[in-house]
Order: sequence, then structure tokens, then C-alpha cells
Amino acid sequence: MPSSAAGATTCWSREFHDRLRAGVRERLGRDAEPSAGVIDSQSVKADAVVGVDSRGFDGGKLVNGRKRHVVVDTLGLLLGVMVTAADTGDRAAAHVLLRQVADSHHRLVRVWADGGCTGSLFEHCLATLALVLAIVNATTTCAASWCCPSGGSSNGSSRI
Repeated sequence: MPSSAAGATTCWSREFHDRLRAGVRERLGRDAEPSAGVIDSQSVKADAVVGVDSRGFDGGKLVNGRKRHVVVDTLGLLLGVMVTAADTGDRAAAHVLLRQVADSHHRLVRVWADGGCTGSLFEHCLATLALVLAIVNATTTCAASWCCPSGGSSNGSSRI
């Protein structure tokens, strides 16, 4: 089996996480499966142990490292995550990540994103994934804008 293949523990962990998220949503009076989500990304400096081939330079944030792209539901519960080199564009990563999330969360019909997810991604989401992509301006207040904390306690030991 190739080293890049997901092992049995990965599948078990994903199933456990899905059940936990569904339970939390139901306890809060929500449907077990979300119908809306938020996609965002965060660039972070890569630790010294991170190989040069898996990091990049994010010119917008002036960070040499990696970028984590996440999709959360409106409660902030994780639906999907992808880690790339920091020079990967948000649109390119969103194409892949939103397909994965849409394939595993069939009730999902709306996703909010920032200005990094504009252009052809809007048409792709609507035509291919049956998702409405809503772009939120930086001046617009969004209840889920905290899904990816910025800055904070990065001390150089982050290993994403």
C-alpha cells in the first residue's frame, strides 16, 4: 500500500468526527447535516522540520510556509480541511476542497467565502457542485468570520 493512502485509523477517525459533529448539531436543535458553511484559509510559518518542497511564499501575507484551507459549518464545526504550500491560491484549493466537502455533505447548498474565492469558482460551485457561493466583503460583518484565527500564538513550532 502506498504511503500516501489513508489508513484504517484515518477512516475510523473521520467516521468518529462525523458522528461527533452530528451529535453536537442535534443537541443544539439542528439537523445532523449542515446546509451552509464557510470556507477560509490561513497562512502560517513552517517549522524548521517542514521540508522545503512542501512550503511556499504567500505574497499577500508575506509568509513563507504552509496554508490551511478549512470549511466549517455555521457553528464552526469542521467539515473539511486541506493543507497546501502557502503559495497555493485560495481559488485553486477551494476547487478541490469544496468538491470533497460537497461529496460528503449532500445537504450543503450555500458556502460563504472571502474575496479570495471569486472568479470562475463561483460558476464552478453553481454548475458543478450545486452550491451557492456567497462572497462576503471585508466590511461586512459575518457571524462565522472567526473560523480561522489570525495571528495569535504562533511561536514557530506549528507543524501543519
